[in-house]
Amino acid sequence: MRKSLNKLQASDIDERIKDLKAKSIIDFSKSLPTKDEAIEIMKNLGLPKNIINHELAVMRKARNLAHNITKLEVDIELVKIGALMHDIGRCFIHSMAHGPVGGDIIRKLGFKSSEKLARVVERHLLAGLTIDEAKKFDLPERNYIPETIEEKIVCFSDKLISGTRKVTIEKRFQRWTAKHGSNEFLEEQINRAKVLEEEILAQIY
Repeated sequence: MRKSLNKLQASDIDERIKDLKAKSIIDFSKSLPTKDEAIEIMKNLGLPKNIINHELAVMRKARNLAHNITKLEVDIELVKIGALMHDIGRCFIHSMAHGPVGGDIIRKLGFKSSEKLARVVERHLLAGLTIDEAKKFDLPERNYIPETIEEKIVCFSDKLISGTRKVTIEKRFQRWTAKHGSNEFLEEQINRAKVLEEEILAQIY
């Protein structure tokens, strides 16, 4: 399986985004798209319906968490749209590269808050990847560890949804352990997800 985009695929992304922006009435100069606009963008880029449904389920979970946080100021709109668009890279690729590809798509769309939104999208992979871990997946040399509260909420919420069903952290990682066996990397990922959970819940209670 190809882990990253080739030049032809990258060119296809540019062409599709250019075509989308030429035909759409969406104002790409504002801060963020609305929920309906985000869905329109993803549909126009060819994101499958089942993935959009997954994103909607993650969005609902992330939004609920964000609304319940009282000890920190949270950009709820960024959480909502970040969760809704976290798998946008799957328009073009389904490997781990869908994270950075999704981030690059968001940047190319050109919203004022595109960089913040792109980082939310990029940093939802597993429970976050260090630069060294990312290299093992042939990903661009970036930091994929969620750092802001918005990034953490979206990443953690994604770990609680499989398809459109609510699951535990352990259940969410079951597909990986079934494929690769229990190993130090996956154990660290599960622990990292539990730390995210503790950090987020600490801002609620």
